[in-house]
Amino acid sequence: MNATITLREYLEKEKCFVVPNYQRGYVWGKAKQGKGKDAVTYILDSLIQGFNDNVEVFIQGVTVSETDKDIILIDGQQRTTFFYLLLKYIGYTETFHIKYDIRNESNNFLTDETLLVNIQEDINEKYQDIYFFKKTLRIIEGKLRDVSDIGSFRSYVLNNVKFLYIVIPIEKATRVFSMMNGNKAEMKSEELIKAELLRLASLTDKSTSDIGEKEFYAIEWDNNMLRSRYAREWDKWLQWWNKPNVKSFYKVNSIMGLLTSTHYQLSQSAQFTFESFKNAFLSKQQSIEAKITFDHLRRLQKRFEDAFNNPQIYTRIGSIIRISNKEAFVKWYFIEQKPSFEDLDRYYKLTFLGLSHKDILADDNEDIIKQQYGNLLQKLGSNDLYNQNPEEAFRLLLRMNIDEDNKQEDGRGRKFDFSIWDRNDSRGRSLEHIYPKSKVWHIEQIDEREVVKNGKGDEVSPSVKEDPSYIARNSCCCDNDDYKASEHSIGNLVLLYKDDNSSFNNSSFQEKKVLFFKTPTDKKDKKTKAIFKSRHLLHTIYKFANSEWKGKNIAENKRLTLNQFKEYYGKR
Repeated sequence: MNATITLREYLEKEKCFVVPNYQRGYVWGKAKQGKGKDAVTYILDSLIQGFNDNVEVFIQGVTVSETDKDIILIDGQQRTTFFYLLLKYIGYTETFHIKYDIRNESNNFLTDETLLVNIQEDINEKYQDIYFFKKTLRIIEGKLRDVSDIGSFRSYVLNNVKFLYIVIPIEKATRVFSMMNGNKAEMKSEELIKAELLRLASLTDKSTSDIGEKEFYAIEWDNNMLRSRYAREWDKWLQWWNKPNVKSFYKVNSIMGLLTSTHYQLSQSAQFTFESFKNAFLSKQQSIEAKITFDHLRRLQKRFEDAFNNPQIYTRIGSIIRISNKEAFVKWYFIEQKPSFEDLDRYYKLTFLGLSHKDILADDNEDIIKQQYGNLLQKLGSNDLYNQNPEEAFRLLLRMNIDEDNKQEDGRGRKFDFSIWDRNDSRGRSLEHIYPKSKVWHIEQIDEREVVKNGKGDEVSPSVKEDPSYIARNSCCCDNDDYKASEHSIGNLVLLYKDDNSSFNNSSFQEKKVLFFKTPTDKKDKKTKAIFKSRHLLHTIYKFANSEWKGKNIAENKRLTLNQFKEYYGKR
């Protein structure tokens, strides 16, 4: 059974609340540096404010398994223990049994009649649970000093604290715990924001003292329906942000992805926490605030989803957040402005030119664009690009592969696979010499002796000079109509997965071509399987599709690539 219940209904089940042995120890009250209030202080402040305003307080739900005698706490140990200590402190005398499975010292402390007597801090306390039990009680003591009517407060807490009560089969308990516990660290702020939004959204902003009972219950019904609708919508967002392909594309690990943290960037505060989000958007503690905030989040979520679903936008945003200032771009594109596709495309192109976010958006940026264009063109034109500026080669080839994807599906484009660029991908990225550098030779004078070396700088046999499979060079190995290039120029480089590069070794162009386009027929053919991955790189495919690859091809490809670069940026 899944239902929203009050704390009183929770306790009236008259079963023992069991903390199973796989649960971590009690740690509420532990201060988290830079994270705002500790959990005990936060929930007490919420309870006291709710008591003063006479409104309900909704807290994060509990997930349990039930037996005839016990309620086994899968998720909710910290909250249940907190309310046990709070109710003990404020004089609750009804049945409330809690048991820490196999932790006898914790059980003995909680059931001791002198529980409230010895709560001073002992930095040498042997048991973590007991240390934080005492700390929780000290915080409770300090917070409740200003509550004049403890009896009324006790009644308020029992009847007005509400939460979702989720029951699952006992045989699934440990698996569900493992799944939920894996997200604990990342859920904290987002889950508190969700709970606060649901609580405030269901409040009635104006007094209900002058309305009839039927109208009152109608308002309560509408509020409950609204809260349920918001909760379902939030959970859909959470599910979407935790899809592996979404997390990978937006490069995020937090439970709500970029949604709440990006919305928070509208404020001027520096650090995203629950408290800072609350102060920025929910400070008046009014229903209308929560509804406005939720609507803004809904609109922002749609922008993230629309960007993910449109291949042309997907490829440009995916590129920008990988090679530029992700936070500044996300803020500009998703919340500060509503850029047109042309604005986004311009940002994309200038990002690959090497401009910063600030320079891209500057009104008077023409001079710096020309300067960056000239510098990059000079680097890309070097015949030693591979050794001198490999990152510039990587970025150019990445863009050229992405732009080929953008032409697919009759111009609608297809989503580019950014795994080749993401550093957490074990395959990684590599610059591949189409014509192998090991098969290029030149002569060096060393101690008045002619030494033949290959393109990797290794000394080779003089006989390679007669081998037609090798390209000779002096300062450049390749030419076509007097246009000079070398094996290390952009004319001889393509983007590959690192594993594929390794698989090629020092194979000739024709051998590489056979491997690249071979269809594996044997399931054990791991070498071909690895190479197959790079076949989504269309620009790379087009180069290996050539019938031959000699010096003249390298020179012509260099000229073609640099001319395309000039045309791409308007021949500045």
